[in-house]
Amino acid sequence: MKTIILTLIFALSALFSFAANSDSLKRDMEDYDYLVSFVENNYAPFDAIMQKGYKREYKALKKRLRKQLSSGKVGLEKAANDYVLWFYGQFDRHIQLESDTFLVAVQIQGEKAIVKLDSTLLINPGNFEIAPMPVSCKVDSQTWLIRVPSCEPGFYDSTVNALQQFLVSDCENLIIDIRWNGGGGDNVWEGYYDLLYDHPYKPEVQWFRNTPKNLLFWKKLLELQPSSVFNRQLIERCETSKEKFVTLGESDNNRQPTSRIKRAAILINFMTGSAAESLVKFVKNYSDRCKVYGICNTNGCDLTGNCRTEPLPNSHLGIFYATTVDSGFYEKNFSYEGLGIAPDIIIPLPMERKLTDNIDEWVLWVAEDLKKSPCASI
Repeated sequence: MKTIILTLIFALSALFSFAANSDSLKRDMEDYDYLVSFVENNYAPFDAIMQKGYKREYKALKKRLRKQLSSGKVGLEKAANDYVLWFYGQFDRHIQLESDTFLVAVQIQGEKAIVKLDSTLLINPGNFEIAPMPVSCKVDSQTWLIRVPSCEPGFYDSTVNALQQFLVSDCENLIIDIRWNGGGGDNVWEGYYDLLYDHPYKPEVQWFRNTPKNLLFWKKLLELQPSSVFNRQLIERCETSKEKFVTLGESDNNRQPTSRIKRAAILINFMTGSAAESLVKFVKNYSDRCKVYGICNTNGCDLTGNCRTEPLPNSHLGIFYATTVDSGFYEKNFSYEGLGIAPDIIIPLPMERKLTDNIDEWVLWVAEDLKKSPCASI
């Protein structure tokens, strides 16, 4: 009798375990399908990526990951990570999965990039002190340095004040150091745009992918800035439009050159991203006197923006993604140019090992190069 009872207990336990696992897998599959559908219908550059010839590769990826998830070979987080990393690694560093394992995968990519940039690190790893701080000071009698570690609101005043300090100095050359600047708000650069502008250029158009989910981004901004006429009018325009994409605006082309500055340089590295890349893109388009210096491309958030997070329904993992895409995305050859913006001038030095409030070797090298470079006519 005891044997029969134990057998029944084991059978019921196995049945409940199977049911629980079945429910768990069902929820995971729902989340994966939601993620795929959401990206396809809301992620701003998705259509452009498909138009660039990646449709077959993409279809194979999502089918393979779904099969692995349904068979139990991988869990939801692994499948979602690999799905998002496909976009992140090739096209746009704005898109991310808000999970610890995704951050680890990104960190591994970053470490590989560092070693690739400076192979001496394999022989002599050494110590690094990378904690950039706001800097505004003379490098030499001709050159002023402004270091901007971030475009987040907390750095806005120091960035504006630094420009004012340069303007009252007797320096004619300017170095703007945005290494390790991951972005924030690009309004911090407004005074810098005016100073570096040299000539008109084809304006870059920005498109908003007009969906109810994406519109939540602008509605949230309107809550924070209820007096914003632009945000209010954009929301009204999107709600009444049946267009898939709504033009957000063109880059400002109504500026006048100034003779205050002779030569300028922007210092970048592989972590220069998002709003920091806005300054790089501006000087590439509109400035003759300013050149971009570095040893590699910027991070690769330069062609998308206005991001928000959408949670998956069951696991609540968040997909962080861009609601707008720039016209430059359609023109860029990612397989050839890679992600980000390339420097105009390669600095023949190894990576910095210390970057705080100091004047490092990169700054000194660029300061000397600016003295040698001919002044562009304006």
